[in-house]
Amino acid sequence: MGKISDIAARAGVSSKTVSRILNGHPNISEKTRRKVEDAIAALGYEPRASVTALSGAGNRGIGVLFGDPDAGYQVSVYQALLDACRDAGYFLAVEAFDETDKDWGGQVKAFIERSGVRRVILVPPLCDSFEIQSLLKEMGVHFALISPSRPVSGAYSIAMDDRLAAMEMTQHLIGLGHRRIGFLSGRPGHVATLLRRQGFEEAFGLAGLPLPDESLVRSADFTFHPAMEAARSLLTLPEPPTAIFASNDEMAAAVIMVANDMGLSIPGDLSVAGFDGSQISQTIWPELTTVKQPFEAMAKLALDLVSRSDSVAGQAAGIQVLPHALVVRGSTAAKD
Repeated sequence: MGKISDIAARAGVSSKTVSRILNGHPNISEKTRRKVEDAIAALGYEPRASVTALSGAGNRGIGVLFGDPDAGYQVSVYQALLDACRDAGYFLAVEAFDETDKDWGGQVKAFIERSGVRRVILVPPLCDSFEIQSLLKEMGVHFALISPSRPVSGAYSIAMDDRLAAMEMTQHLIGLGHRRIGFLSGRPGHVATLLRRQGFEEAFGLAGLPLPDESLVRSADFTFHPAMEAARSLLTLPEPPTAIFASNDEMAAAVIMVANDMGLSIPGDLSVAGFDGSQISQTIWPELTTVKQPFEAMAKLALDLVSRSDSVAGQAAGIQVLPHALVVRGSTAAKD
């Protein structure tokens, strides 16, 4: 039986396009649809079989919409959800979600109808979509939110304290003697971007230090290549920072790459810290000092809450905050 990636390669389209066609998405050109259908026939793919098997899982199916499959944060969340579902005897049904598609409602409806799931877990950024939340309620689908920006009536919510974690990481760097600390912020408008920037600045106030100059702050969209450009601009300043705190591990890895390219020693010349505790924090060298998010605990709690028979309809259930951990590794050291 051919796989979706095989179908995509044969038809000359993306795997996301194949997935959308299999899920009955209406906004696909007839030419593209025909190419995919020809590839399906040639490879002997039987999409209905997998859907039937999943629907047969009945109440054991948990749905997740995949907004940004390349982000280290989301990969860590989904791995934790897979593990939690396996341990609890559930099935995880995952669907790629195209945030740029105007027919977002069609995507959600097609996923729910074809998968048969009645429980969904939403993660950033989709957890803050009022439209998706409203549609799920309308369809009678029970859902839980991981790391939303605010409590939502009719839904359980789980998060960690981003502001406190960023403050603690900045205090760690200040405690090592660093005063000129660069900061890479995330995507504008994202709640985690705001909270982590707040924590960074609050740490200076608590230490009785002036806020860092705005020239030491760069926006890098939570992604690798913009972070490389931001890091190079910081490290070529007339007075470069002695430490850089990146708002996620992916950006911190970019900082280390740029520093190595410039002949700087980590942590001798530059201390680097990240956020999330994703896999990349342990696969780069030196290993990254980071904030470890409680991915496993959040996934298990989200699964437990979304599986409950009791309802929170009409209630703002609040956000259950789980503890994080500051993990100090070889990428940070005392300033000479």
